[in-house]
Amino acid sequence: MEKVKIMHLIGDLTKGGAERFVVDLCNELAKDDQYEVFLVSICANDEEETFVKDIDKAVRYVSFNKERGFSLSVFMALTKWLVKAKPQVLHSHLNGFEYLAFYLFLSKSSLFFHTIHNTAVAECPNFFIKNFRKVWYKSNKVKPVTISFDGSKTYRDYYKLNNDILIENGRQDLVNSDEYPLLTERYRKGEDEFILVHVGRIATEKNQELLIKAVQQFNATEEKKCKLIIIGEVKDKQLYQRLLKVVGNDTYIEFVGGKHNVVDYLTLADAFCLSSIFEGMPISLIEALSVGCIPVCTPVGGIKQMIKHGKTGFLSKDISVNGYCDVLKEALTHPDKKMIKLNGRLFFKLNYHIQASANAHSRSYLAMLMLGRDTTMKDYQVITKI
Repeated sequence: MEKVKIMHLIGDLTKGGAERFVVDLCNELAKDDQYEVFLVSICANDEEETFVKDIDKAVRYVSFNKERGFSLSVFMALTKWLVKAKPQVLHSHLNGFEYLAFYLFLSKSSLFFHTIHNTAVAECPNFFIKNFRKVWYKSNKVKPVTISFDGSKTYRDYYKLNNDILIENGRQDLVNSDEYPLLTERYRKGEDEFILVHVGRIATEKNQELLIKAVQQFNATEEKKCKLIIIGEVKDKQLYQRLLKVVGNDTYIEFVGGKHNVVDYLTLADAFCLSSIFEGMPISLIEALSVGCIPVCTPVGGIKQMIKHGKTGFLSKDISVNGYCDVLKEALTHPDKKMIKLNGRLFFKLNYHIQASANAHSRSYLAMLMLGRDTTMKDYQVITKI
């Protein structure tokens, strides 16, 4: 029997949550013998600096090796390649959407999906690109996929449409690397410090300055101090320099850059910290839940759906230094942290394992293939409930 050809298209595979998810999703879908799965990257990916080494051998990886900036030659080469390849399902992510412009007009057989990994306005703030996308969403030629209830609401408010498919993110089971014992020896010499781990690129929306100041405020008043480890690529160099000035000579705060072994840090930490201004459904939070690392987060985006305060983690009352410092104290002094860790692991297994997400994607693909690409959301909802 001929396999269903599924392609996931993304700009690159740098160390970000959406990129991590796309690799995991392709790996999981490729386990199904009825699929031939392609992961298509527009840009080149360095093996050491990206997730390219994590792509399973069952997934066919294709890169068009684009450098910085728009490339008409890559745009045309991708279109030509897709016309020849004729995927039954073509699922884009992030800025991959616009590189499909010609193929969207040319293809009469491919089914198109696009995942909105953030709030709708944050993912697509440009007025012209927003309206370009809306044309395809409204016509049902591109099926919009949202990843949380909050993300769905932002899509519906922003585009004035209600035809999105909600499929939550997921992550595979994580295994500690060979570096874990060395990190434990380095950071866990005694019980004299709380170890906090933040995972996120250095960018405005991640709001690391609030986190740093909250930790400094905590340490100024508490006997047992917090050691904050900040993991993430520097996306905004000016912001990074400002953060370094805020930290100054504070030995309790450490930037360690992007890491392949985030699981090791989460496993040894007392808490996972996110102080974001806005979020979709953070892969880093899913990873924290999976290993029982207690999340302490600001109440934004899909995070509110994932954390039940005092049950699976902790949410600050607002996005302020005082508010975050208060919730840190509550989390770190909670009398039953073992229960919260266990709840987090169970919540992950039931809701955010990559297998559940892949199954939901698979059902959506097969339903649309059965019904045709002009299917309305009403038809889709009927068939997926059967």
